[in-house]
Amino acid sequence: MSDTLLEARGVRTGYGRLPVVFNVDLEVKEGEIVALLGANGAGKTTTLRALSGMLPLMAGDVRLDGTSLNGSRPDAIARGGVVHVPQGRGIFPTLRVDETLRLACAMAGIRRADADARIADVYTIFERLYERRTQLAGTLSGGEQQMLAIARGLIMKPRVLMIDEMSQGLAPTIVQGLFGIVRALPEQGVSVLIVEQFVTHALAVASRAYVLEKGEVAFSGKASELARDEAFVKSSYLGEGGIDAVDATELRPDDAADTAELPLHADGLLQTIEDRAAQQGRNATEVLLDLLRDALESPAAHGNGKGGTS
Repeated sequence: MSDTLLEARGVRTGYGRLPVVFNVDLEVKEGEIVALLGANGAGKTTTLRALSGMLPLMAGDVRLDGTSLNGSRPDAIARGGVVHVPQGRGIFPTLRVDETLRLACAMAGIRRADADARIADVYTIFERLYERRTQLAGTLSGGEQQMLAIARGLIMKPRVLMIDEMSQGLAPTIVQGLFGIVRALPEQGVSVLIVEQFVTHALAVASRAYVLEKGEVAFSGKASELARDEAFVKSSYLGEGGIDAVDATELRPDDAADTAELPLHADGLLQTIEDRAAQQGRNATEVLLDLLRDALESPAAHGNGKGGTS
């Protein structure tokens, strides 16, 4: 196996002064898919938020290529190669598919001359999105919206793509297609860390897996070994390892003030918009529209093919 790319050692984090995960060690190597599994409230979503900089560390360290990410902003971490596709998809329903991707390019700091090529690349992976490129994101099916959320992350050409509950609320046939796409990502130079409720699908595409129990690593090993654990797989379908709408230990009424200022998405998109709005004393919607207008003024925005720039 190739060198370690993303590494967490002794990570302890939570909300306010309340720790949720304790002494978590995990790693993602180049060219591999790793599954992060566990019951509701085990700390899976919290762990991804710590890795992507959404939550500060109380202890431990997160490293990318041996360089510490501790204290880095989420948008800097994303631009450095660790991109988080959060739960809930987080799309802007009133933007078209092509506008959403164009905006993602602008927010990622991608040069306008390169934007068409980036968008053409994701259209090659998600041909359905190319067919729906002029359609409002809010009118897409659930599966298409998830494709758009992943495509928005891939726009940044991440080295590690972290996907939280990709299959939430989707039909099994749609889920199977999405996992086919995830399986192929390492061939394109993208390693994957996936939190997933469809345990058998996740273990089928992953080479290694971690299981969290009450915020601690209870299993670390080969995915094939965990897949042979019938008791674990069965419990996953009985609801003990199901959807983390939000980890049960994450949002407590007493901690509402501490969590109110959390950025919504670790890819930096909404956080950057909100930060700019606050700095300028403006409405976030106005800032979003200005950014979108600037992105669409790119000459490349008028291309209509999948072949990228000429």
